[in-house]
Amino acid sequence: MRGGPRSLEEFFYHKLMQSPAFHRFVRRIYYKVNGLTDTSTARPSQNLGTYHPSTIQKFNAYRILFWDEIRSTFGLSRKFKNNFKP
Repeated sequence: MRGGPRSLEEFFYHKLMQSPAFHRFVRRIYYKVNGLTDTSTARPSQNLGTYHPSTIQKFNAYRILFWDEIRSTFGLSRKFKNNFKP
């Protein structure tokens, strides 16, 4: 079983070694001093490769397709034949 710290200095040392913020700070300084690019601290962002439409966008697309289908049912020409370009 581990005992308590022997001094205040040792207590602060252990607190720093367990602190993720301190390790991020040291990593940033290390990268700046050595001229490296820091890719690990980049904020996670939404993957731009996947598109997730909002509810309004889904409704608008459904509305456009619905009225286009109604037009074709009654014998009128379709508006969106070519990749949804009018």
